[in-house]
Amino acid sequence: MAHDNYNNLTNYNTIYNVGIYLRLSREDETAGQSMSIQNQKDYIMNYVLEQGWNICNTYIDDGYSGLNFDRPAFKNLIADIENKKIDLVITKDLSRLGRDYIDTGYYLERYFPQKNVRYIALSDGIDTFENTSNNDLSPFKSVINDMYAKDISKKIRTVMDTKRINGQFIGAFAPYGYVKDKENKNKLIIDEEAASIVRRIYEMYISGQSMANIVRTFNTEKILPPTEYKRQVQNLSYVNVCSKYGVWRLETIKRILTNPTYIGNMVQHRSEKINYKVKKFKKIPKKDWIIAENTHEPIIDKNTFETVQAMVEKKSGTFYPSQRVEHILSGIIYCGDCGMPMTFRRLKRKGINQMFCMCSGYSRFGKEKCDRNLIKEELLNNYVLTELKYITKQTIKHKEFYNELIADLPDNKFDKIQDEMERINKRLNDIKRIIKNLYEDKVKEIISEEDFLSMSSEFNQEKEDLAKRYNDLLAQKQTAELSPEKSFEILSDIIDFENVEKSIITKLIKRIDVCRNGDITINYNFKNPFIK
Repeated sequence: MAHDNYNNLTNYNTIYNVGIYLRLSREDETAGQSMSIQNQKDYIMNYVLEQGWNICNTYIDDGYSGLNFDRPAFKNLIADIENKKIDLVITKDLSRLGRDYIDTGYYLERYFPQKNVRYIALSDGIDTFENTSNNDLSPFKSVINDMYAKDISKKIRTVMDTKRINGQFIGAFAPYGYVKDKENKNKLIIDEEAASIVRRIYEMYISGQSMANIVRTFNTEKILPPTEYKRQVQNLSYVNVCSKYGVWRLETIKRILTNPTYIGNMVQHRSEKINYKVKKFKKIPKKDWIIAENTHEPIIDKNTFETVQAMVEKKSGTFYPSQRVEHILSGIIYCGDCGMPMTFRRLKRKGINQMFCMCSGYSRFGKEKCDRNLIKEELLNNYVLTELKYITKQTIKHKEFYNELIADLPDNKFDKIQDEMERINKRLNDIKRIIKNLYEDKVKEIISEEDFLSMSSEFNQEKEDLAKRYNDLLAQKQTAELSPEKSFEILSDIIDFENVEKSIITKLIKRIDVCRNGDITINYNFKNPFIK
């Protein structure tokens, strides 16, 4: 179907072939499609039927993140666009299409226009065939969606780090030589068959054999490497980057020889995802590993381990380059008088110790190029962040952005967790009182010593089970980050632009011009309909 004048088209008589796209990042606990998906579907279908358009297909990605577009239903949607089956895509709001700023912008500003496909985010008022301020705000909303997803990722990572610090194993698979305790999945116990191989590796290395020789020996003897052992012996669907080799490798031996897990210390956070959008992992420097001591039974004694570390250290070293620190506004600030970039400098003289932003034309070429144009860093920062806060608050107020953001969150379990924790506390207090009364009865010889020990043992076992359940609930309570209250807290932080990162600033701002007379002009990467 051909549409002329894409950006200015307003044709209410056109009968579109509609593709309804529905997405939810977390699956509902009940079987089948979640209620949030159904709510999205009902909301959009009512609108489409009112317009008299054709519903070509409904595409559902239930349980898929919006941080990437590698989703089966979305791929089907794109295939139908390529085959010219649909010419209008509708989502409930922009975040349903995606939360990644860059990829969402690609589809919104390039792919859909190139394919002459109309896109509507219904509750956000975005319609690419209409010339409205809501369309101008779509890049800004994409950034907020992106920031929200990033903040959630950070909070979940913080909870995971807390568990690591407390010595709880949170990995999907136990390290080679150990298995997860069936009674407590956060605890490691020795797998004797694999542990014997670990001990042999240490013995061979201390005796003077090289890692390469150990590799050759094990491969010659056809000893299963850790990846194959977990799959063939432990029946685990284990896959990592080395799985395709199916043999012992130098990296495997070195990892075993340098892993403090084998002396009874829980070592975690040795690698992490590159970021909240990318599934690939990066190695973490040893100084940043999270180690909790004496959390499980050791396979190797400490003296042997320390001897091996000294031997390994003599043969290899690791260098970790320092990270370069850069001001969040550098690279986007220009002199409004001469057009040259402005740079940050710290002035230390006559009792002054402040950071200023100065015209590079003046600092390099003097007054022949430009007058002495500089501004205090604090003044510039406050101006820019105040403007961003204002636009963000107006955006949320304008389309009730907060309500749309939390509309599809799963049911809040925070209160249920809290109620159960209170019941456990009450029962623990009851048990404490019961045991005390039993003891008084024993003293008074109302019950025998044997009866007291038997009954108190049962109550103590119940108390231990309840305490364990209480700790599990406490961890769940910490991770119940997606309640409406928490969402509002997160969004409030975003609105305030506290600890804002350079990547966010550069997504929102194209350039800032600062004039010698104090005028500051911000050129955004989106049209600002809220000019004061």
